Amino acid sequence: MGEGKFEIIDLVELQAIENAVSARYTEIEKVKSNLGLNEAENNLAASRQKNEEKNSQFHDLDVKRKKLEDSVDTHEEKIKKNESKLFSGTITDSKELLNYQEEIQMLKNNNSKLEDEILTIMEEQDMAKPGIEALKEEMTELDSIVLRIRSEMDEKLEGLKHNIEGLKKRKEDVVLRIPGDYLKKYNDLKTKKGGIAVSVIKDNFCNVCNMEIPSIETERFVESDQVYKCPLCGRMSVLYRPEMDDIKKGLEY
Repeated sequence: MGEGKFEIIDLVELQAIENAVSARYTEIEKVKSNLGLNEAENNLAASRQKNEEKNSQFHDLDVKRKKLEDSVDTHEEKIKKNESKLFSGTITDSKELLNYQEEIQMLKNNNSKLEDEILTIMEEQDMAKPGIEALKEEMTELDSIVLRIRSEMDEKLEGLKHNIEGLKKRKEDVVLRIPGDYLKKYNDLKTKKGGIAVSVIKDNFCNVCNMEIPSIETERFVESDQVYKCPLCGRMSVLYRPEMDDIKKGLEY
């Protein structure tokens, strides 16, 4: 015998505990495969990708604009130098004077075109800024959603793991009360019967195979403190008692 007084209902409790532990592990896997988290992470990744693309485009425009501005500045410096020479009075050759005038005009024309390009780029950047800001806000919101879902998942997982530890401790206490021969038979049947070794007979029905037991068989199911064998599924069977509902209710999560 184990420690404490053994009662047939202990077998039912042991089976119920193991069923509850199995259900908790199933729930853990369900929590881990949270579709909401997968969707939120995918949305966040897509938003980040868009943001990177927009920022890259904005950066390329910035680089292009600065190069054009450098060209304008270079031209302006050259214009100033040429104008200084042109009006210095040191150039007397008419052809040379004409060359300086034409070069200055060409540089001014080029600058005018470059400045138009710069203005176009600045307008593109101004139009892009609201979209970039909107993407930043979207990323912040999506990141918040991901963090919230992960936090909720961690909380659920921690609760389930804590509950499993409690169930395992309760199982140890129940096992100590069950005699070795019953425990051996229980474990053997559990291996052969898909993890379910004990069934409850209520209203002539086995709660595991869900089949009605023939009346000729139920005539021998009379003692609530006896272990029988379901003639249909071959499991250890006990007659239903109301306190079994209390055991099941006490294991709910």
